[in-house]
Amino acid sequence: MFSASASNMQVTAGEQFQVTFTLSGGSLKQYKDFRQPDLNTSFLTLAGPSTSQSMQWINGKTSTSISWTYILQPRNAGQFTIQPATIVYDGAVMKSNPMIIKVVNAAPGVKQQQQQQKAQEDKAVNVELGDNLFIRAIVDKRTVYMGEPILVTYKLYSRVTFQVNNIAKIPRMVGFWSEDIETPSQVRPEVENYNGKQYETFLLRKVVYFPTQAGELSIDPFEINCTIQVRQKRKSGDDFFDRFFSDPYFDSHKNVQKSLLTEKIPIHVKALPEDGKPESFRGAVGSYSMRTTLDRGTLKANEPATLLVTIKGEGNLKLLEEPALNLPTGIEHYDPKITEDIVRSSGRITGSKAFEFVLIPRFPGKLEIPPVAFSYFDPETKKYVTLTSPAYTLDVKEGDQQSASSGTAQSGIRMRAKDLHPLKAPDTFGRASSAPVSPLSMFLLYLLPVALTAGALVYKKRWDRIHGDVTGLRMRRSTRIAEKHLSKAKGFLQKNAIDAYYLEIARALWGYVQNRLAMPTSDTSVQNVVEHLTARDVYVGVVLKVQGALTATDEARYSPTRATEGEMRGLYDKAKEAIVSMEQALKG
Repeated sequence: MFSASASNMQVTAGEQFQVTFTLSGGSLKQYKDFRQPDLNTSFLTLAGPSTSQSMQWINGKTSTSISWTYILQPRNAGQFTIQPATIVYDGAVMKSNPMIIKVVNAAPGVKQQQQQQKAQEDKAVNVELGDNLFIRAIVDKRTVYMGEPILVTYKLYSRVTFQVNNIAKIPRMVGFWSEDIETPSQVRPEVENYNGKQYETFLLRKVVYFPTQAGELSIDPFEINCTIQVRQKRKSGDDFFDRFFSDPYFDSHKNVQKSLLTEKIPIHVKALPEDGKPESFRGAVGSYSMRTTLDRGTLKANEPATLLVTIKGEGNLKLLEEPALNLPTGIEHYDPKITEDIVRSSGRITGSKAFEFVLIPRFPGKLEIPPVAFSYFDPETKKYVTLTSPAYTLDVKEGDQQSASSGTAQSGIRMRAKDLHPLKAPDTFGRASSAPVSPLSMFLLYLLPVALTAGALVYKKRWDRIHGDVTGLRMRRSTRIAEKHLSKAKGFLQKNAIDAYYLEIARALWGYVQNRLAMPTSDTSVQNVVEHLTARDVYVGVVLKVQGALTATDEARYSPTRATEGEMRGLYDKAKEAIVSMEQALKG
């Protein structure tokens, strides 16, 4: 039997209560994968889970049980449902019963008394702690260029007995892209001297932030909840007795809940310089190298060749865009296949990102592939760097279509040969078995090659015009690319791969906006998108819808609590609706 219970089903706002999940039965041979529901949506988890086991011998049979207990505090008044917990027992998944907790506001007098008591406790805790327990956000730099990484290390400093209950608030990063570098599964202490005192320090998290817009930004506080053991002095009312028992050995101790916060971190983000910005720059910031390879130099028309562009280095590799290809007329290519190999360690993000382009030459001849250019801004030297690949030559032979045409022609000659018969004597001439080809059919047969040639020329001119307009091609493909990312996002959601789901939503929405508005990554921000749409006289309702979707997408990944499945699906619908509305508005 797997059940849930609460110490009180009706509590007062601010009052602490316990919730316990218990697995009981004859003999607990095997259990695993205990998973509690999300308790932080409506409540604040002050402590837990604490685990206990018991065993009883009743009428010659052994009965055992195991329980997980949490100490909760309501966030607001109202009626809230604690969803079932799950556990796997002997291969089967079991669920506990749901519980409804009613939270009421305290009476005015009681509420005032509770507030006074809490204020006294907080004052006593602050006096007891002093500077003996706190957390710091250690920043490696506070002035950076847009796209330059900022390493923030969150550490806890302690000289008292404490227990970390949970992370109450993860910083919201408006204007930043973040990557977790290190989050220890087991927090281990190290000794460190700080401000002339010796502390036990505990690494909580290392995060790299990449600013995505220029200006005065800030990283919000990081907050955790702790349980602290505070000493309470004995007070008997007898001064002689109190002086006699002034030794701390006779004091009692009380566990008190305490929230620890870091300070808000101001960050000054400088815009990338316009002076010297190359045309091939697409927002990359860091330090990189590039390598290109072409798998074949000789091939037939309509056969594929693969151009592999690999970029290695240090920076925000996930947001690197593929280099632009300046291909000659007659070579068709598709969106590249992208593979990543990213390493996060020692406060750095390094690795490689490979773009695999498939090239298909449509006509025979010697075709030259111009050098591929990739540019990035190096914040160390404060200069732009352009990497250039060698040029490649494709020797394109006659393709399969030409061979097929020759074969067809030879086959036609052989068929016509069968229609020739030896001449007979005049008296044996007779009427042909079938009517000769009509003049109209002969005229159409002569006209057909001319029509095919004219159609091919029109198609080639249109192909050249479309593929020569890189910006226009990017705008036309924007919706199709967004649909691909949304489809991937739906698959990740079904697999419960939440981080990958949010990443694909962001790629779909932000990628569509960048492509559709022909905006470079370095200039893309919510404010700039709104300004572009407003300048195009897009209806204000559509502008607000796009703005809301972009903001919600950025915030979803960094929410302090995990969103429900309904909320995550709602983000998908919001992004898709914003893309459809914006597309209709720009076309209309």
